[in-house]
Amino acid sequence: MIYIAVCDDDKVVCSEIEDALLEYSKRHCMTISVDVFYSGESLLEHMDKGHNFDLLYLDIEMGSVNGVEVGRQLRRVYKNYSIEIVYVSANDGYDRQLFEVQPLHFIAKPIDASAVIQDLELAIERGQRLGGFFKYKKGYDTYKVPINEIIYFESLNREIKMVTTKGEELFYSSLSKVTLNVSKYQFLQIHRSYLINYNHASILRYSEVVMSNGTVLPISKSKREEFRNLQINEE
Repeated sequence: MIYIAVCDDDKVVCSEIEDALLEYSKRHCMTISVDVFYSGESLLEHMDKGHNFDLLYLDIEMGSVNGVEVGRQLRRVYKNYSIEIVYVSANDGYDRQLFEVQPLHFIAKPIDASAVIQDLELAIERGQRLGGFFKYKKGYDTYKVPINEIIYFESLNREIKMVTTKGEELFYSSLSKVTLNVSKYQFLQIHRSYLINYNHASILRYSEVVMSNGTVLPISKSKREEFRNLQINEE
């Protein structure tokens, strides 16, 4: 089951997105659930009750709580980094405001059903790729944590500090071993002491990166060009 939310104060737009998703699910024998909300407030109230979604199509220009603010609430207050957000708007001038929310994509109005489906397929692909676990040992016990909850790893002599959306953990290992274990995911070594989850990088600068929890980490001189090239390729 894939849980999807559509949030837009335009009921016609909501119907267009919902119809595209349901038609796709029928043609591909896919089980999905689509909940529709006509305001940012109603969506947040629903999530306050413990509900969650895998994918959210979110209008930017809504009433008192617009889509940018809803995205910020999800990331900063709810600490929800697993939900994929696709912004929907007739205005494409929100690039800088949206970066900190780390959206999956942007769809322009009027709605193109093929664009809706492309983002659904991308979210599914990312979910499969990012939906694994990182395993580590403490004594005789083995623990595992969802990949998408890990913000970064820090090397502390013979120990590794793992910072997640839920706290911190220390275990014995090396950064090189950790890197091998997460190599198939989007982790980047920005410094000899830091390995970051690129999906949790909120602000990218020349010599440092601000992570989703607000921590500022340095980018070593030897890694700056590689990191800069990655940013250029995404533009």
